[in-house]
Amino acid sequence: MADANQPCLDVRDLVVEFPNRHGTLTPLNEVSLTIQPGEILGVVGESGAGKSMTGLAILGLLERPGRVTAGEIYLEGRRIDQLSDAEMEMVRGREIGAIFQDPLTSLNPLFTIGDQLGETIRQHMPEMGKKQARTRAIELLREVGIPAPEERVDQYPHQFSGGMRQRVVIALALAARPKLVIADEPTTALDVSIQAQITGLLRRLCKENGTAVMLVTHDMGVIAETADRVAVMYAGRLIEIGPVDKVLKSPSHPYTRGLMASIPALGARVKELNQIDGSMPRLNATPPGCAFNPRCAEAGPRCRSERPALVPTNSGSAACWLHNGGVA
Repeated sequence: MADANQPCLDVRDLVVEFPNRHGTLTPLNEVSLTIQPGEILGVVGESGAGKSMTGLAILGLLERPGRVTAGEIYLEGRRIDQLSDAEMEMVRGREIGAIFQDPLTSLNPLFTIGDQLGETIRQHMPEMGKKQARTRAIELLREVGIPAPEERVDQYPHQFSGGMRQRVVIALALAARPKLVIADEPTTALDVSIQAQITGLLRRLCKENGTAVMLVTHDMGVIAETADRVAVMYAGRLIEIGPVDKVLKSPSHPYTRGLMASIPALGARVKELNQIDGSMPRLNATPPGCAFNPRCAEAGPRCRSERPALVPTNSGSAACWLHNGGVA
């Protein structure tokens, strides 16, 4: 019997490297996180922080020459980072579902929605016949809120709106009842009202099915509405993690505070929006010490020479010398 306290996903000190003729780039450096069954973990940060790379590493979809060079990835206690390509093909879809930003990249325009759902269902649930798979496809379309699913199942992707296509992609991801879903910017291409519908749908379905979710996004509003916990990444490292309400209301890391300060308040009249000065460092130019120190107004000499570890704070954990012995 599985341990009731065992996380669905357990990532330990994950390192991803891309060797090239000039050396080795390290887009992920000792990333550790867990997600419990039925929990939604939001992963945020600027472009280049390592959010999507973390999801691709878990899915076993890193493009060569990229590879996991250190660390371990466990799915319900089973180590999956050492599986062969053929073994990972059996894991993807059946045990780990994926939702990507643009639904058109996940749907084939030449086949009906029913054909694509049916193929996925039969691939991962071979005990189902063609008729049963069609019935299951209609049920899935109904679950994700597609009206008249008995008719829409025979239509093509171009006959659906952007929001409806994303609902179909969610149905595809949940078709085999996976243990974990990795959703990479699933609402970016949608307008605000449709975003709310999609995030609400994802949260409801995953809570009902006990599915763990890793939600990758740059949108703190989506995190606030959807996630249970939030992990903040910067320059390939996890720099803060904790319950959403605590991290968003009282962030511990200066970078997280900068992200929150960049969000305009409703009703506030300001001449300029706040921003974090500077930009994310290039992979081949990450500064020593805390990677955020060139952009941090609170950085001291120690921040420029020593890399801080994650330590407990009032809001969760943060990798900052302000909470780890001071910056002097």
